[in-house]
Amino acid sequence: MTDDDRTKAAVRPVETQRLDAFVDASFAFAVTLLIIAGAEPLNGFNDLLRAMGRIPAFACGFGLVVMFWLGHRNFGRLSPIRDSWSATLSLMIVFMILIYVFPLRLLTEAGASYFSGGRLPGREVIRSYEQLRDIYTIYGVGFAVLCWLYFLLYGHALKRGAVSGLAEEDRDEAAEARAIWGFITLAGLFSAALAWAIPMRVAPWAPGFAYWLIPVGLYFVNLVHRRRTGQGLLKGAKRPAPETLA
Repeated sequence: MTDDDRTKAAVRPVETQRLDAFVDASFAFAVTLLIIAGAEPLNGFNDLLRAMGRIPAFACGFGLVVMFWLGHRNFGRLSPIRDSWSATLSLMIVFMILIYVFPLRLLTEAGASYFSGGRLPGREVIRSYEQLRDIYTIYGVGFAVLCWLYFLLYGHALKRGAVSGLAEEDRDEAAEARAIWGFITLAGLFSAALAWAIPMRVAPWAPGFAYWLIPVGLYFVNLVHRRRTGQGLLKGAKRPAPETLA
């Protein structure tokens, strides 16, 4: 922990610490829901193998939940003082993540089964192309709403500035994080739109592929931001990426 991080931790009000602890516990509970939702009683060795077959899908879901948790932790590091609006946004994120885990579980299990040629369990969770389209839509909209809440959260910190505890030297990082969450919001909406624009029988993987475009988009968002802030790659400036990319 750097001296700057220690200083920020020292000025965090008790109310902020309690809010962050509640958010952290809610994310941990969301991971628990992700596991329980796919849990089945183990009555034999075959059941054990089937349960282990769910590990790849659980790992994908776990990684996405952790991404959102890291985004909130990074916000807490940059903005150690909260007002009523930032607290409301944090609670809305908690509400959405607890709902988001259910379509997340269905989609990751179905995807793992599809790409493994049916070797992994999950083929039975979605029984028709119409259900697959609806799951893509629900997941994409939920994903977009979550990312949009983060976009608002970082934007609010930028607007409030020093009142929220945001240091002047951290404004560029907060602005870059807001741009990243804004781009990811569009990816979720694009995926949901593809689910209706492309027949599922022709390309059932297409809406999911939209999320693989995120790393490419983030590269260009980062490039544009650095050039706009005078930190172009040709100048050799290097700064740690926001934890939303972890």
